[in-house]
Parts: sequence; structure tokens; C-alpha cells
Amino acid sequence: MNGSIVLARRVHLAATWVFLAAILLQVFLVGLVLFAGGNIDNHRQFGYSIIFVALAVLLTALWARVPRRDGWMAAAVLGLYIVQTSFPQFKASAPVVAALHPVFAILLFWLGLVVARRARELYQSALAQRSGSTVVEPATTETR
Repeated sequence: MNGSIVLARRVHLAATWVFLAAILLQVFLVGLVLFAGGNIDNHRQFGYSIIFVALAVLLTALWARVPRRDGWMAAAVLGLYIVQTSFPQFKASAPVVAALHPVFAILLFWLGLVVARRARELYQSALAQRSGSTVVEPATTETR
């Protein structure tokens, strides 16, 4: 595997972990609002900035030439994030829909973790192939 793919997969791995850290920070920020009198604007503004990290997860997946399934999961991270940010606007008109906001945060964290684990497997496989080790590509039924 050439060096640019190894680099791309390393950057993709980093993007996935930054995404997970951002979700955890979001949970902390809302915890500050609930338990320490924090400002909801911090949670809101930081939440809107996560789109750049979610987009980076998708773009780095494409650059890293991940298998198709992994690319779709990276796209799902971005898509679910966009849905996630729309829930609070339903607070007055459909509070049950707005209540899905924290549920989707858990779903996003889980999906981000799945994508991060796959990114780690793909990066380790690329490293092994570059060094000449005989390593089988991580299990997948599809290729790009």
C-alpha cells in the first residue's frame, strides 16, 4: 500500500477520534447547563461547529479509499449529525420529536465508535502492507 493511502487512513483515524471527543465534550457542556448553571449557548454553538468534524470524517474516508460500507457509515455520521441538530427546533411544536435529541447523541457516539474502530483496522492493515507483512485486509464483503 502506498504512503499516501497510509497517511490518508491515519488522518481518517484521527478525524474519527476527534469526532468522538467532540460528542463527549457536547455531553459535558450540557451537563454544565443542567448541574452547574452553565450557558446553553456554549452547548449550542459548539454543537453547530461539530459539522466540520463530521464532514472531515466523510472526506477523509473518501481520501483514504475505505471500503464502500465504511464510506457509507462515514456518510451516515454526517447525515445523522444534520438530523441531530434539527431536533431542538421542535421543542414547542413537537416536544416528543425534540426529545430524540439526546437519543441521537448516543446513536452518533455509537456510530462514531464503529467508524473509529474500522478506521483503526484499516490503518493497521495499510501499515502492515506497506512494511511487507502478510496481513489480510479487514473483513469486508465489498471493495470500493
